[in-house]
Amino acid sequence: LDSNYLSTLLIKHSSGLSVLAAPDKYGNVQVSDEAVEKLLFVARQDFEYVVVDAGSKFDSISNSLFEPGSTVYLVLQVGISELRNANRLISDLFRTSSAKVEVVLNRFTPRALSIDEASITKALTMAPSWKIPGDYPAARSAQNTATPLALEDSPISRVIRQMTKSACGSVEVPEKKKRFNLFK
Repeated sequence: LDSNYLSTLLIKHSSGLSVLAAPDKYGNVQVSDEAVEKLLFVARQDFEYVVVDAGSKFDSISNSLFEPGSTVYLVLQVGISELRNANRLISDLFRTSSAKVEVVLNRFTPRALSIDEASITKALTMAPSWKIPGDYPAARSAQNTATPLALEDSPISRVIRQMTKSACGSVEVPEKKKRFNLFK
């Protein structure tokens, strides 16, 4: 595996994003730790940012994802089992890693939750960094049209853009609100 071969496996979106997509069919393939480490090494050489969707299964391969200085976005929905599992990951996996952890609450609708934010923070042992609002119509539209959420304007895309700027080290300057003035 080298840069040239990796480039043949990637799909490039018109936005400039390159994706190594999942295979069309499930296969019974055993992936070694060394293979994942090599893939990440090559990808990190070619790209300034490498995003890995590790799913909900963490094993020995996951350790190669956490290099010093990396940021791990732990995405979860608010529920008892999700909070418990996230607590385990934070206390077991991320305590031994030098990676920075940012908790992302997905489909966050504070009025609809039976668990308040103080309880969420207590359960996770850290405050959530991001709260992506629940917006089913925007998510469904993006899914059906194959248009990335970030390219549309919605409550979800606004948070995604803020997360992107934060990940890139750009400081978000709050926009000054226009004032209503009768005497202009």
